[in-house]
Amino acid sequence: MLSSAKKTILALAFFSLFTACSQEKVSLNKFYGADASYFNGLLALRDKDTETAQKYFFRSAKKGSYWAARRSMRQLCLIGDVQQRIKRCQDYLKKYNDDDAKLFAAREFLADKEWALAIEATDDIDLAVCDNSLAALRLQALDKKNDSRFDQAVYDWFTQRRISDVHYEFYKQNARDELEDVITGDVGGAEQFSDFAVNKDFVLQFRIAIYRGNYNAAFEMYDQIRALTIEKNKIPLTWQLVADMGRACVNGNNDDINNAKWFEELARGVWKDKRINYYAMIYSGLLYNKNDNYRRRSLKQFEAALDLAGDEGERDQALWYYLQSCLKISTEEALAGLKKHAASFCQKDYFDDFFDSLSVLLFSGGKWNLFRQVLDAIEGHASQATVSKYAYLTARVLQSQTKEPDKEKIEQAYKLAAATDPGTYVYYKLLAAKELGYSAGDIDKMFFEPKKLEPLVPEKVSMEQALSARKLLLGYADFGLGECIYDEWKFFFDMDKKMIDLSTVERLSEFLRQMAGGQNDYYSKSLRMIARSANLDGIQISRAAFELLYPQNFLDCIRASAKEFEVDDYLMFALVRTESFFEPAIQSHAGAIGLTQLMEATASDCAKRLKVESYNLLDPATNIRFGTYYYSHMKKRLDDSGILALFAYNAGITVVRRWIRSSKIELNSQGQLWSDMFLETLPFAETRDYGRRVVSAAAIYAWLYDGKNPCDIVSELM
Repeated sequence: MLSSAKKTILALAFFSLFTACSQEKVSLNKFYGADASYFNGLLALRDKDTETAQKYFFRSAKKGSYWAARRSMRQLCLIGDVQQRIKRCQDYLKKYNDDDAKLFAAREFLADKEWALAIEATDDIDLAVCDNSLAALRLQALDKKNDSRFDQAVYDWFTQRRISDVHYEFYKQNARDELEDVITGDVGGAEQFSDFAVNKDFVLQFRIAIYRGNYNAAFEMYDQIRALTIEKNKIPLTWQLVADMGRACVNGNNDDINNAKWFEELARGVWKDKRINYYAMIYSGLLYNKNDNYRRRSLKQFEAALDLAGDEGERDQALWYYLQSCLKISTEEALAGLKKHAASFCQKDYFDDFFDSLSVLLFSGGKWNLFRQVLDAIEGHASQATVSKYAYLTARVLQSQTKEPDKEKIEQAYKLAAATDPGTYVYYKLLAAKELGYSAGDIDKMFFEPKKLEPLVPEKVSMEQALSARKLLLGYADFGLGECIYDEWKFFFDMDKKMIDLSTVERLSEFLRQMAGGQNDYYSKSLRMIARSANLDGIQISRAAFELLYPQNFLDCIRASAKEFEVDDYLMFALVRTESFFEPAIQSHAGAIGLTQLMEATASDCAKRLKVESYNLLDPATNIRFGTYYYSHMKKRLDDSGILALFAYNAGITVVRRWIRSSKIELNSQGQLWSDMFLETLPFAETRDYGRRVVSAAAIYAWLYDGKNPCDIVSELM
């Protein structure tokens, strides 16, 4: 007999296979049953047939599966006159009554100026942990109703959790100008406000200053915050205020040792909320760590914080600070710290950036012999991506630095690098495969050989809800409602990462890619969905998933430009994927635009050289042509080196030439510089990561679509 869990999993597998089949034999309406009414209702709304849509939604709300029924009730809340909508929102709340339902209902009540109903709907939320948007809606309703609880609720929300963009927008819209004048001394008196009200608003201003990075201004408020919360006990002390006071001292003042001692004393106090003790000890450590003479004192503080940590997140944070402090003392100290604490890593990838910094310092400091010891300390404890990296680098060091290299140990290290499962971060896996002489068939086996895996089971929702969610998403695709897919998938993914299985995401991703039509952001949405889903632990990635992870979007444009400028098209696919995730309208904070992320100055120079008088960088064909030309130009100027051209594309050719000179010194190389080792010595983490991603993506594109051995592409580029 099969257990109920196994039956459910088999049903999911059958469902994914069945819905992928042609609908010639079974109509959509028959297959989806009552859920079909929800999708038909959305189609009716698209045609502006509200009356028909309403009938469909009533039917699905009554008989549909969990998510179709729930979404149908939400749609009904948007149809009808004010009284009908209010009544339906109240019914929706009674049936579901979780934070998502409250968020939706409160938003509708506020839109209809039903302040009291919005307050009632949110009466039982916890402002310390609920969705920030939900908290903001409650506060808006309290304010509109002149409810006496407003000020205290605002204070609680602003002091019991991290400040977010939602907090800041609320603050800008609701700060009382006259009170700010009183606090800043711009008016004569504060008789109209109680001391408590003035003090609370002062605390809010302090938190906002920290959030905005105005640390000097925040430190000017620090003494008064300390007096209000601790010395005079006029305002309750929270761990968030402790953390903000710590940030003000670390970033806004240089009296580090006295400040560190004060936080150390605070950490030894008896507090009901132990997070106060934890964050006081963390910031004591950070302040000691700013002074070279107190580095070892900071290590003791972070180890004390480890004992105070209340959960895995706090423990990882304290341990990360500890290891970073070790690294400031020496790489040997960092290795000792790893040997002592690596086994207690909780979220393994939390430490990846530390290991990236450590490897750079090992190379620059000539401590190559420590790579093997680091690998021994972290194997089985660090993330798969980090283990793969250190296994590969250990083998390369053994290969290059030993007079009589131990071939067996070198091969073992390469095999470990190739055998790890780092999700889609496969750079070192491919480099190791190259050194092992893998064939294209070996690569197929390396990635696609079936693994013995337990089926992914949702952790936060029932299997019934998971089934209903998958059916809902596939229904959007089958009924041609692609505009609903990405946001709905993200909602479910944020709720429970294991809620939507990879085979379902594969189909949805392919559907969105087909909808993109060569122009819009469905390309990037398709890629983001499959990339996040494929990187979960315990996932078997298929070739179909790989092709979605590395799609040939903008195929004609890329091939035409690659041919024009004599660049391999698989490299340009990799470059575009890395730069923009195939989103044609994306713009970076620095001002880079479009698919190949060109700056305006660079584009202008390309246009002059190509004799193009007018252009639009948001046009995919133009952007790809300019980007391909710019890469080919960098390659010609750097002795036809593909990898150096990539670095120049990312960081500029002058910077790259300076790096080459310094890296030859660090690696004791007078002749040709090994590209893989050169990459490891680059001072910019962004450029190191950029090089790894483009090289590995180019190799995979050539393998998937051109039938080439990816190891050959790695050799060609590196």
